[in-house]
Amino acid sequence: MNRRAEIATLIAILVGASVIRFWGITWGLPHAYHPDEGSILFHALGFGTGDLNPHWFRWPSLTMYVMFGIYGCYYVVGKIMGTFSIPPDLVKAYLTDLSPFWLMGRIVSAASGVVTVWITWLFGRKSFGSYVGLTAAAILAVLLLHVRDSHYATPDVIAAMLAAGSLVAALYACRSSRPWFVLLSGVLAGLSASAKYPGVLVSVGTLVALVALVRKRRGGLWILPAAGIAIAVGFLVGTPYALSSGNEFARDVLRQFTMVSEAGVAQEASSYPAGLREIFVESLGQGVGWVVMLMATAGALLPIGLWRAKLSYAQRRRSRLEAMRGEPTIADAASARTIAVSFSITVLLVMSLLTVKRATYLTLALPAVAFLAAVGLEGLFARLAVRRYRALAAALVVIIATAVPSVRYSRALRLPDTRTRAKEWVELHVEPGSGIALEDYGPVLNPTIRQLEAEMMAGSTAIESWRGPKQALNEMKLDLGRSREPKYELYGIDWGREPFRLPGAASDPAGLAAAIDSLGVHYVILSSKAAPWRAMAGAEAPARSAGQEFSLWLLDNAVPIAVFGDETSMPMIDRGRGRSFHNPVIEIHEIKRRAEEETSG
Repeated sequence: MNRRAEIATLIAILVGASVIRFWGITWGLPHAYHPDEGSILFHALGFGTGDLNPHWFRWPSLTMYVMFGIYGCYYVVGKIMGTFSIPPDLVKAYLTDLSPFWLMGRIVSAASGVVTVWITWLFGRKSFGSYVGLTAAAILAVLLLHVRDSHYATPDVIAAMLAAGSLVAALYACRSSRPWFVLLSGVLAGLSASAKYPGVLVSVGTLVALVALVRKRRGGLWILPAAGIAIAVGFLVGTPYALSSGNEFARDVLRQFTMVSEAGVAQEASSYPAGLREIFVESLGQGVGWVVMLMATAGALLPIGLWRAKLSYAQRRRSRLEAMRGEPTIADAASARTIAVSFSITVLLVMSLLTVKRATYLTLALPAVAFLAAVGLEGLFARLAVRRYRALAAALVVIIATAVPSVRYSRALRLPDTRTRAKEWVELHVEPGSGIALEDYGPVLNPTIRQLEAEMMAGSTAIESWRGPKQALNEMKLDLGRSREPKYELYGIDWGREPFRLPGAASDPAGLAAAIDSLGVHYVILSSKAAPWRAMAGAEAPARSAGQEFSLWLLDNAVPIAVFGDETSMPMIDRGRGRSFHNPVIEIHEIKRRAEEETSG
């Protein structure tokens, strides 16, 4: 392929990657249905109070500071246009309508996803040539898990972008034998870890490059500690308060590690084999696709000598000027594949050892997986080089098969979420002031002023670290809450290790019934994501006794009056375990006895 055709194809791939990532990017707004987005964006906004220490390190801080800078630019533009006068106006705008703030975060994530596609092309182009580079970029452009995470204002795709950059720097270190590329790879690995802690795993690629330099006797003994320092520097650039707030940092990192590593975590696989099935069948099988996984496995296992004749032939044909441009050699191919395989295996191994095996943990390795899939396609069709159209046809089949669920997913994001539909139904059919028992991951309803004030008095905040001057944000939230209608008496049902929890209720169905009577609850709203093991509309009967007891109690004491199920046909990853943030089944039940009393009265 000539250079002009290659660039034109790359531009088309990047345009396609942009379209599929920005399509449906307004999902759920103005409601905050994705809880992880709030963890980043609310802290970013809080830096405007002058305290740049997040005091919360369950996640590192790099993405928060990026968003803080973007919000600062948004404020300056708004002030020039007359929208904002003082910084609190920006906070009030957020609390009034968070849509533009979340949209800015999602745009950053989507743009990072497109940049990652370009970096993946560069990695493949510099190691195997244009076919592998373009194929790898096209696969990543339409990979469901990467497309999904590119729609959210979370650090996953940003961490993957920085990790891919670290892999490219490691490859350049192997190609040029220049030590400073190893240091660059380390800094980018540290930045990836500063976006999301597992990003540190990409330092495996840095280690591969370091070993290559040692074998070539380039650089001295200083290179090993220097690489470690580079990783640390990269991390501290994005999370500087990890040093000055060491106690808070250690506390929150330990909490996060405990959450993902302890046995008995709610909603997680009950056995190690079940957890492995979660990785290889659900996360990889659904989020990546079996065709891509098969090609990636081939790319990792096929003998590297399979490409020797093709690359050597290309070397003989190219001019002296092309040689100076650094066209790929067999050594470059071997180095790139070693880097990609080492990193991918490390991510899979670490994920397999954790109790919580969420698909987002694999996002970090997706550029390497896409590259290996392209290498597999190249290897399987290397002997058909004289009929290149066959290799191109094979790549198109893989790309189209991978793109189908991603297109369905992005298209489905344009449709209203079940919680939005349930909220509209409640506000149309339920009298203001009614008592509602509401599960997490249910519709977003407005509480009464009494409840808002009680929350304020208790010091309850969206993020546990928000204290001191940042408490002013909650004061603004209270003022705005007074103007929102309609209002309801809301009581939370907490499905944790204790199945039922209402204020003053025991952790059993009988206690819940007593609380519903004493608190004047008229309606119960349930969400399949809050307790995925409990029977919902169209689901199997629950296996646990507590779920059975609750279902029987609900059958005897309430009437189901509305059910909102997923009508989007959206492809889901981990749908059966309740992990998806989209379209949980929402059931609205009216309490029989209270309805009968009011009718008789």
